[in-house]
Amino acid sequence: MDIGEAKNMIRALPLSKTVPQLWADLGCGSGLFTRALISLLPSRSTVYAFDKSPQVFNDPGIHFFQLDFERNTLPVPPLSGILMANSLHYIGDQLKLIGRLKSLLQPDGIIALIEYDTQEANPWVPYPVPSQRARTLATGTGFKNFSLLSTKRSVYQEGGMYLAAIS
Repeated sequence: MDIGEAKNMIRALPLSKTVPQLWADLGCGSGLFTRALISLLPSRSTVYAFDKSPQVFNDPGIHFFQLDFERNTLPVPPLSGILMANSLHYIGDQLKLIGRLKSLLQPDGIIALIEYDTQEANPWVPYPVPSQRARTLATGTGFKNFSLLSTKRSVYQEGGMYLAAIS
C-alpha cells in the first residue's frame, strides 16, 4: 500500500476540516497511515505515533514515542481519535485494550480500526478482528456507534481490509 491508497482508505473518517484535532496512531510502524492521517487533518493538528520499534518522523505535527501501547500508559491529552491500522490483531485481550483506550478519548472521540476481514489466524494476524468482531468489541466496551466506512481488497487476505469507526 502507498500513501495515496492509505489516504483513500481513511478519507471516510468523520474528520473536522477546520478545528485542529489530537489523534494517536497505535502501532504506527514506519508511519504510512500516520502520514496519511496528518495530511487529512486541519492545520495545527497533532498525531502522537506509538510503536515498540524505533521510528523516525520529521513531519510537522507528528510526535513519535517508542512505547508498547498494550502495556504502558499513553502520555497524551484527551484525544479526538485513535487510529489502529493493522495493530489490534496483535492484541490477545482486545476487549480490555479497547475499554482502556475509550478513557483516553474526548466525549465525541472515535477509534478508527483498519483490519483484515478474516477469522483465520496466521503468524502475521494472530488474533483476527473481522468486522463483526469489531462491532462486538465496540458494544462490549460501551460504545454506542459502529460504522463500517470503507473496504479494500488485500493481496494478503481473501476477505480484504476494512475501516471502521467506533464512537
